[in-house]
This record gives sequence, structure tokens and C-alpha cells, in this order.
Amino acid sequence: MFKFGKNVDKKLESLVGILPKNGEVLDLGSGLGGNDIFLANLGFSVTCLDKDEEVIEHIKKENPVIAAINKEILEFDFPKEKYDLVLALNVLHFLNLENIEKITKLIVRSLKKDGLFYFKAFSTKDPSYNNFIKFTPNPKEKNTFFSEKMNRFIHFFTKEELADFLSENTILELEEFVTEDDHPPQGKHQHGLIVALIKK
Repeated sequence: MFKFGKNVDKKLESLVGILPKNGEVLDLGSGLGGNDIFLANLGFSVTCLDKDEEVIEHIKKENPVIAAINKEILEFDFPKEKYDLVLALNVLHFLNLENIEKITKLIVRSLKKDGLFYFKAFSTKDPSYNNFIKFTPNPKEKNTFFSEKMNRFIHFFTKEELADFLSENTILELEEFVTEDDHPPQGKHQHGLIVALIKK
């Protein structure tokens, strides 16, 4: 089965220079841990989380110094003011709105002063958003749908919504765009994404 998270996020490479040397990093929904292995090899102390036991075992084998945890995000006990960087890349859109708000607050709480939160998720410009609206025109939570096929929630963010969630922090970057993707089982397709970089 195809597994996500093998490659290193390009933006992460540019963030390394502004992070404290040997800083603490938390990666939520790590997949195969490409970002985590990259950071660990640079001397960062990395904790990563994924509900997929297979990918966590892969990370432990590839780089045993990474604290790789097989757990759902909602079950993780976020420590207070521990991390210099928290990554949530393509994962929070798989929660409903109530839990997104809860986890977002916990993420910010877990950051040290001036710590960074790097976020990426589906936006309402994603082509699949219109399909969900068509079949669920009045969802219980705005822009949140339940996918029977995947057996999980999917939330599509707006820039205004995300800015509201994080209004007590400094938003360094906030952009929305449509990008090309190519992976099994869909093959070539598009995604509408929102990317944000937040400073506590």
C-alpha cells in the first residue's frame, strides 16, 4: 500500500536556518518520516506521531533517535511550552471542526515562546470540496464532511477561518493555492491547499 511522508517538505528546508540549534520538534501525522529523519540528521530532537503502526516502525528502524509514537493526534498528551517547531502537514483536515479547534490550541500551548507552527491542509478550493457540498449541502459543521469511503472526517479550511483560530499569535505566512499531485490510487490530480507559518 502507498504510504505518504517519504519526501522532505521544501519549505522545511528553508525553516531550518531560523530554528534554534538542536531544537525540539513535534511532527503530527508523520507518515514515513522524511521530514523527521531530515531534521534528526541535522541534530534536532524530534518526536513524531502517526496512527499507522507500519510507518512508525519504519521510522524507528531508519533512525532510532527519533521518538516515534504510534498514536492518534487526539490521544496525544501535548506538553506545555516544549517545542521550537510543530509540524501539521496534510493531517488536521482529517478531523472535524470541533477537534481542529481543540488541537490547534494545544499545539500553540506546546510551543515555546517564539516557537513556530507550520501548517498545511486542504482548502475550499480543493476540487473535491464541490463534490462533498453536492452530496451534503448542509453539513453539521461548516465545511466539515464525513467520508464513508475513507471512514473519517474531512474539513476544508478557509484563510479567514485559520486566521481566526490563530489570531492571538503572529501569522508570518498565510497563502492558498491549487497544486498538482500524483500518487496512488488517484494518479494525477489537483489539491487546493492552505499553508501557514505561525509564530507564538
